Parts: sequence; structure tokens; C-alpha cells
Amino acid sequence: MAKAKQLPSGSWRVQVYAGKDAAGKRQYLSFTAHTKKEAEYQALQWQLHYREISRDSTAMTLQEAMEKYIQSKDGILSPSTIRGYDIILRNHLQGLMAVRLNRITAAMVQEAINQEAKPYIDDKGRTHTPTPKSVRNIHGLLSAVLREYYPALQLNTTLPQKQLTEQAYLEPEQIGVLLRAVRGNELEIPVLLALWLSLRSSEVTGLTWDCVDFERSTITVRQARVRDKNNRWIEKASTKTTSSTRTINTPEYIMELLRAAQGEDGPEDHVVKIAGNCLYQRLKVILRKNDLPDIRFHDLRHTCCSVMASLNIPEKYMMKRGGWSSPSVMRQVYTHTMQSKQRTVDEAIDAYFYDLMESGTQTGS
Repeated sequence: MAKAKQLPSGSWRVQVYAGKDAAGKRQYLSFTAHTKKEAEYQALQWQLHYREISRDSTAMTLQEAMEKYIQSKDGILSPSTIRGYDIILRNHLQGLMAVRLNRITAAMVQEAINQEAKPYIDDKGRTHTPTPKSVRNIHGLLSAVLREYYPALQLNTTLPQKQLTEQAYLEPEQIGVLLRAVRGNELEIPVLLALWLSLRSSEVTGLTWDCVDFERSTITVRQARVRDKNNRWIEKASTKTTSSTRTINTPEYIMELLRAAQGEDGPEDHVVKIAGNCLYQRLKVILRKNDLPDIRFHDLRHTCCSVMASLNIPEKYMMKRGGWSSPSVMRQVYTHTMQSKQRTVDEAIDAYFYDLMESGTQTGS
């Protein structure tokens, strides 16, 4: 057993081997206490637990299993996905975190999810109601961890019903207002990249000058900027999906704006210097000044898809331009019929039945 050493402060510390990290580097844990006996006891308790879970993964607590699962996925999944997992680890399922996997039951999982779905009051006295999507994300991580380390447990959890929310977008006349409002503004290029070319906000902020081909008038989308688990903006050397990596023919108007904006920038410099969280804030100011709907920056991409749908663009071209992985994803999340287009369709249907009514009246008279 490792021996405790006294620190200059008078406390006692024991360091024990805790395995290797993903890079193969040895890791150690420290246990510090006021007395030598207490520090060595804490270290011994951990070592016994470590040996037990080495033999049987179900002896891990949920917190240990979740930490191990997240670590195993770090570098494979998107940094923003890892960040979401880390938030769940720190802030949710607290009643289960100290429970060993082999003590967790399906009923306990259901009760934990029931608690996650309930409204809660934050430190400032504000009431929050979790969305069905956030609760489903929590259960998704929990069930993945249990499948990995305790596959014998079969879950049949009842989850909150999905919300059928109407995605936000701009009507044609509102698009015109926005295009005129951002003309010559620092937001013009990012707005056009999202609204006209259907880039995601992370793709807009991740775009570098080496992705812009001025000779061929194309933009190649192959990277993104996202937040990591420490809430820092980092470069992600890939897009959301394989289909998201794409080359888009770019109109001369946007190319001219890019030529004027490049200046002394190098090939690896970002085209858009505004951070992702600031894009929405600055867009919001313009929307408010021009009496436009309070949409997110990402909703400009929704609008682009709605425009393509209203123009009857074939789905395979819509998918290629927007980088969607499948038609079902595109239809479910992004394809909306603009209200003006819907009115035209409704009027055509009404006219059809009015004509039938009139012709029937004439025939019967």
C-alpha cells in the first residue's frame, strides 16, 4: 500500500496509480487528509474499489461510468457533443450519480427522468421548464452508458412527448428587408452565407480564406467553430456530417464582397471575425430596428431551405447545397412552407371547389 508523506502545510498526502489515459500516460490520484492514517485509509478504500471495478464494470458508480464513457468518446465525437455530455454529468441525474450500476433499476431510471422533466427554480428565483428534447438528451446519454457498462439492464423508460414546434423563418418580403438592412454592414457577409448559401452558423464562423476559390467562384465548407467542454471556441477540422462537407457555387455579388473584405488576411485567417454567440446578438439588433421576427441566426439557414422548397428545387440539390445527410432529416427539421406560398396553395384549392359548386348549380338549374 502507498505510504503517506507529510506536506509543508502539515497535512498528509498519498498518491496512487490510477491507470493510463488515452495517450498511454500514467495517471495518479492524490488523497490528502489531516492525519497520516486518514490519508492512507482514503487511498486504500479507493484502491479496493478500483480493483473491484477492474474485475466488474457494473461495480462502478454512475458518475464513474459516465466519466469513463465521455473520456472514451473524446476525440471521436464533436467537441460540442462532448460539451453537452459534460453538462449532463455536472448538472443532472444527481440522485443516481453515487449509485453503483448494478444497483440501478429501470424504475430508478424512470423516477430520475420524471424528476428531470419537472419545472425547477434557479438560483435567481426564475422558474424553468425543461424541454422534451433536453430530457431525451439526458436519457440518451444515460442509456448509452448503461448499454456500455451494464448491458443486462433493460430500460423501457417513458419519455416526454416530442414537441412539434414550428421552425422560425422569414417571409419573402421580410428577406428583402433584411438584405437591404445589412447592406454594407459587418453582418452582410455572414448573413448572406447563411441565408443565401445555407451555411450553419458554426460553418460561417469556421470558414477560412483558403476555402474561398475566387477563380472558380466557389466556397468549400469543410470545417466549423464550436464550443468545447470548457466553453472555449475551438476549430473543428470537420463538418457536422460527411454530407456537410461540400462545395457551393457562389454568386458574383457575394464573391465581390469577399474580395473587398479579404484585405491582408492570410489563407488560414477566418472570413468572419465575429464569434458565434455575437452573431445572433448583432442580428437581433437589426431585426428589432426593422420590425422583423426575432429569429435565431441559424434560422437564416431554415429560411434558405424554405425558399428552395417554395421554388420546387429537387430534393437532391437542396441536400447538396445545405449539406443534409438524408431527405428525412431535411424535411423533418428544415423544410417549411412559407405562409405566402401556403396562402396561394389554399386559394387554388378553394377555387377548385368553388368551381365545382358553381358548375353543379348550373347543371341542376
